Amino acid sequence: MLRKIMKWLGLLLVLLLTPLAAYAALHPLAAANMAKVAGKPITQVDQLTPAEVVRGCSAAPLPAAPSDALAPGTFEAMRTWSDARGGVGLIVLVNGQLAGQTFAPGMSGSQPIQTNSMHKSVVAMMLGAAIADGIIKSADDPVGRYIPELSKDPRGKITLRQLLSMSSGLKNASMAKMDSAAIELMLGNVSEAALSLPIAGAPGTFNYNNANLQLAGTAIANAAKRAGKGRYAEYLSAKLWCPLGNGPASLWLEFDGGQPRYFAYLNAGLMDWARVGELIRRKGEWNGKQVLPAAWIAAITAPSAGNPGYGMGIWRGSPYVKDRRYSQEVSLTVPQAEPFLADDVIYFDGYGGQRLYVVPSVGLVIARAGNPGDGWDEGVLVNLALKGLKR
Repeated sequence: MLRKIMKWLGLLLVLLLTPLAAYAALHPLAAANMAKVAGKPITQVDQLTPAEVVRGCSAAPLPAAPSDALAPGTFEAMRTWSDARGGVGLIVLVNGQLAGQTFAPGMSGSQPIQTNSMHKSVVAMMLGAAIADGIIKSADDPVGRYIPELSKDPRGKITLRQLLSMSSGLKNASMAKMDSAAIELMLGNVSEAALSLPIAGAPGTFNYNNANLQLAGTAIANAAKRAGKGRYAEYLSAKLWCPLGNGPASLWLEFDGGQPRYFAYLNAGLMDWARVGELIRRKGEWNGKQVLPAAWIAAITAPSAGNPGYGMGIWRGSPYVKDRRYSQEVSLTVPQAEPFLADDVIYFDGYGGQRLYVVPSVGLVIARAGNPGDGWDEGVLVNLALKGLKR
């Protein structure tokens, strides 16, 4: 017990001495929310309140893959590598069939977990649904058409495509630099903070920025509400979650009745994420129904003008980059010692090793979740699977 007390006292001292805590003291909502996420395992999502439920629908479980879909020892090697880096769940699908799954004790594939920025990729998918429904005309529409606060603002000319491809030109509020706006964007008045950011440069240059997705998601939500399709959670359930047979999920709201955090915190089970990856592999088709247009899946996974390694809300494994960098302002990189063994790897990236990999050419989907740890290498899980696939 004494050891636990000392551990928590040490953590409290660290927090009190950091610039982040000093900023949070000036922002009451941010201070309250910091306590909800600081040091918490990704399996603890109940503290992310206020929250809004994304209604799920039941579906038949995915069929089991043939026992020889992966070479002997392949999944065990993947599990060992993932577990050594904080892994709590790992699912591998081959041609839509379950080739392997493992979870931490007491956990299952349906238990909601916090997958951080993987929500960004879902927002990109939902724009395709909105375009197909005719409530948004095009990815090249100006965002000011859907967000009244920007309708007469120069920033309103930024397109939805530029927001989703991280090339808006908006100032990047950097947590690494402890910007006040960054703290508000992550933990405080999220939408207000996103709307406060000025233009820092001409659109077109890649610069990973949470504000981009907050604005893009708000535009989709406003369009859905205007069209009588309910709030974003309802629209997400109707257009994506229920058609896949996913279980209930939750969204962390900025405040009661406010917007979700569109850049993160879609808390869902790992099997739900695996089905999302399988939908992408199938080019938007599910059980004989075109849930999302195949052309839209192609659009969001294609290279963007600002970064060939990024589409719209989705990362691309080609061209190979040894140390992938998120933005100009932040030195954080993700190492990858070797190129992927397939040229068509695409993936959702959530902080701390939350990943959804899709390799359409070989029918492979990998969903992985874990608490942040050391030693991550982007290429390992995918390449282990590719080496072990029955060809």
